[in-house]
Amino acid sequence: MDKQKTLTKKSHRALRSVSFGIICFLTLFCTAAALRNDIFSNPLKFSLCIIYILGLLFLTVLSGYLLLRTDEITGSKRYYALFLINTYTATFFSVLSMSMYNIPGHARQITFFGSVCYFFTMLIYLTLWLYQKHFLEESPVTRAVTVLIIITLVIYTSALVVNLFRPVIFMITEEGVFYSGVTDYFSVISGLFCLMLLSIATFSTKLSLSRKFSFLCCIFTPTLFGILSLNQEILSWGIYIWGIMSFTVVLPLCLIFFNAHDELEKDVVMKENEQTRLRISAMISQMQPHFLYNSLAIIAALCEEDPRLAAKATNAFSDYLRENMDFADKSNPISFSEELKHIETYVWLEMLRFPNRLNMEYDIKCTSFPIPALSVQPMVENAIKHGICKNKSGGTVRLCSFETDQFYCVKVSDDGTGFDVQKKTDDNRQHLGIKNTRYRIREMMGGSLDIKSLPGEGTTVTIKIPKDRVSNM
Repeated sequence: MDKQKTLTKKSHRALRSVSFGIICFLTLFCTAAALRNDIFSNPLKFSLCIIYILGLLFLTVLSGYLLLRTDEITGSKRYYALFLINTYTATFFSVLSMSMYNIPGHARQITFFGSVCYFFTMLIYLTLWLYQKHFLEESPVTRAVTVLIIITLVIYTSALVVNLFRPVIFMITEEGVFYSGVTDYFSVISGLFCLMLLSIATFSTKLSLSRKFSFLCCIFTPTLFGILSLNQEILSWGIYIWGIMSFTVVLPLCLIFFNAHDELEKDVVMKENEQTRLRISAMISQMQPHFLYNSLAIIAALCEEDPRLAAKATNAFSDYLRENMDFADKSNPISFSEELKHIETYVWLEMLRFPNRLNMEYDIKCTSFPIPALSVQPMVENAIKHGICKNKSGGTVRLCSFETDQFYCVKVSDDGTGFDVQKKTDDNRQHLGIKNTRYRIREMMGGSLDIKSLPGEGTTVTIKIPKDRVSNM
């Protein structure tokens, strides 16, 4: 297996090296073609060709770094590589068409290379969207944006094919220059429409404000300059050069920093999650059952009175301890059915202590949902210890689970002594247990723990787990 992986890595490395070699050859070929066609004959042509060639060289360097220095091209890097290839191709054909620009007798060649350049320039928006989509949650909006961008690209490609025979986007005269009588509004409108779709999809998501602002700086601004440069009337405004620089240099660089920012943000989130898991694990490990000694005392007494029941109690106590230790090692949620089984064992042991004072009722309507380990059991424990046992006549603890349209709910109620929820409890351990349980439910499940109680009327604890959070786990 290891040898096979090594051979696969070597073949991938060789393929990347060959790909980079082809890119270098195409760059040299394009540069030589520009020099052979005398780009020095016209100052504007010279300036544009030099900028295009510099952009092509820059894209070659970026491609080489991605192909040769990156171990695995996965995730966002895969879409970034696709974006680089697309941008490189658009720039390559731009240099070829520009090298023949203003040379009579090359109208057909300039028109063909220009059409290919325009196609890959518009394809940039699709590859840019695929890159951006990788960071967004799949939703009807993202799916609709993908379909609309593809439809726009198909329509634009059809217009480019028509343009080869009848000028609808641009026209090259026999002297090899753009004909000013054809104004390219189609490219600008198509590009602005795609950019608008990208913006709507990004700003309609639940991304943080910093991520949305990063998109605005890294993608929106340079892309807007690139769109404006497609209209030949803007050439006289001096924005054309900025458009070239935006597509070939600024935008790739911005995506690098955007990707680096995303990876840094993911590292921060991972570290925060790890710290949360460590805190949760520490909290659970501190939750030692206070009834250990009492349970052992009951078992010891039963050994003389009822050895068979003592053996059953010993097995139940062993199961309880084992489950408690297993749950302490779990930083991830468990099924409520597991928590319920643990509660039933605990309650059975407690009823051995208070056979005439403790009554337990179950109303379980759903169990197939996740919940933090040892989150309901401490509430049942508090109901028995602080609600029922303080009442001379005892009482009833009721445990029920049900679901609504938005939540899975667990309710623990008792008819014991109750307390004033506005006052701090004298039992610091109980207060800490509730605080820790509420924290774990909030951090792990996005849920809530609410307590309602009145002195002399009992207590009700309600735990709510959002269904949308469960569906995303």
